[in-house]
This record gives sequence, C-alpha cells and structure tokens, in this order.
Amino acid sequence: MKQYLSSHNPQREGKIIMASAIFIASLLILSTVLFHYSVLKWLSGGMSRIAMSDHVRIVSIVFFIFVAHVIEVVLYAIVFAISVNFLAIGSFGGLAVEQPLDYLYFSIVSYTSLGLGDVYPGAHLRFLAGIEALNGLLLIAWSGSFIYMAMIRLWRWEKCAIPDNRS
Repeated sequence: MKQYLSSHNPQREGKIIMASAIFIASLLILSTVLFHYSVLKWLSGGMSRIAMSDHVRIVSIVFFIFVAHVIEVVLYAIVFAISVNFLAIGSFGGLAVEQPLDYLYFSIVSYTSLGLGDVYPGAHLRFLAGIEALNGLLLIAWSGSFIYMAMIRLWRWEKCAIPDNRS
C-alpha cells in the first residue's frame, strides 16, 4: 500500500488512508464484539455442562473473561503494527514503538482507557486508538455486568451472625 500511496496527490492519499482506518476500525469492532459475545455465550451455556463447584465456576468465568480481553488487546496490537509498518496509516510519537511488546503496551493502555501519554499515535492511528478505547470500555463494562450476574446467580452468602446484645 505504501507504494500505491506514493503518487503525488496528497488529498487523494489522505482520503484513502482515512477510508482504510475507518474500514479497519469497523472490522476490529465487529471481530472483537463477536468474539466477546461467543466467549460470554460459552461461559453461560457451554461451560455449564462441565461439573465444578460454584466458587470454581466464578473464578473460571473471571479467568476466561480476562483471557478474552487479552486476546482482544493482542488483536489491536497486531493491527497497530500492520497499520504502521505496512499500511502507512500513521506512526507513534513519544517513546519508541519498535518491538511487539511496545505495540502490546500501547494497545493495553488504549483498550483500558488508561492513556498514559508516554506513547501517542499520530495521523489516522489516533482514530484507531480512540476506537480501541471506546471498544475496550464497552467490552469491559459488558464483562463487568456478566460477572455481576454470575455472582448473583452463583455466589452463596452465609447467614450473618446476630449479636446477642440488641440495643
């Protein structure tokens, strides 16, 4: 794509790069939402066929949801690397982003909306980073509500002791 964009029409190049960023963002949203849905669907249905105590089930739900988020972050990191190194959608400023772990770090910071600012995107990578933050926020909230519902359903509260002296 870099060679294709080396023509001498900057306005056309900008529109192609912007369209590419929007298309990539749309694919990322679709793929992460469908993946997250399938994980939650399996946790609420498929995993129910596996015999385990309620406490182990709750810990398993939290663990698998965490793994799902890590996979989604890795997907974004891969797309950031491809977008910088092959598609020329933008670059990073601040600390150097050269190694896979650098892309993963930036993706985690964006996905969780932490936004430290030591690495920051330029050009149309800013759009992808913003989409990742919004997508991460929604998927984390979805996970939180799922875990809450699982806790309501599975967590057994012991009856509280009543003091002898009632005043």
